[in-house]
Amino acid sequence: MQLIPVSALSSWTHCPRQFYRSYVLSIEEAPKDVMILGLIKHRLHESITKDEKTIKELKKTDNVQEKLHATYLQILRTIVTEHSNALRTVKVPLTTAFQKSLPIIKFEAEDKTSILLPLLEKGLTGEELWNAITPKVKTEYSLQSLKLGLKGRIDRLECHETKIMPVELKSGNPPKEGVWDGHRIQATAYAMMLEDKFNVQVPEAVIHYLDFNEKRTIVLNPFMREEVIETTNKVKKCLETKELPDGCGKCQACEQCEALKTT
Repeated sequence: MQLIPVSALSSWTHCPRQFYRSYVLSIEEAPKDVMILGLIKHRLHESITKDEKTIKELKKTDNVQEKLHATYLQILRTIVTEHSNALRTVKVPLTTAFQKSLPIIKFEAEDKTSILLPLLEKGLTGEELWNAITPKVKTEYSLQSLKLGLKGRIDRLECHETKIMPVELKSGNPPKEGVWDGHRIQATAYAMMLEDKFNVQVPEAVIHYLDFNEKRTIVLNPFMREEVIETTNKVKKCLETKELPDGCGKCQACEQCEALKTT
């Protein structure tokens, strides 16, 4: 059984012909500055989340926020350096990439500090301190659902005492209200896949717009669940028939697909 990537649902929702171009014609997009910068931000967030060493070394007498901030700056420097060739390809200076990720460091250091200080006040250190942090977080969490016919990788899975919640990390501007349609269907699909895997209710998901530190919660309802199923069926049919779907008529993918029709 061919499992469909959850990212394909987001692509179809944005424009079916964008999906067709990427998933049927297998035309890869040339790297763009926003793609490389988004990748750096994702790597930064993942590295911060997995940073046990710094947490375990903390003491009650430390300036926690200052220490975390300094550590995260060094992590960012390393990540930007590792992506230096890709950044040059899209003509983004390393200093620009560094500056654009600084807000993430600020709010991550503040957020972690607010969680850690009460634990340090209790005298927890080392392994005990790390284990006491809640929620527990898994990054780049892979899963699949034969029932839904989907596969994917959640950016951040938060495991609370009484619930689990998928969190998708996104760059760029959030809408004035709610979340973008492609982000909504992606997060909903992940929630449904978690329900299938663990046989629990996952009523909420979060879209975290990194550049603005905006966390938008979506509450699942039957219409959103049906949208995932219907979109999955449309995507599956398009992959099987390879018929060109109608597009939005506004994007570059639509123009390119029209050009292919006339050649």
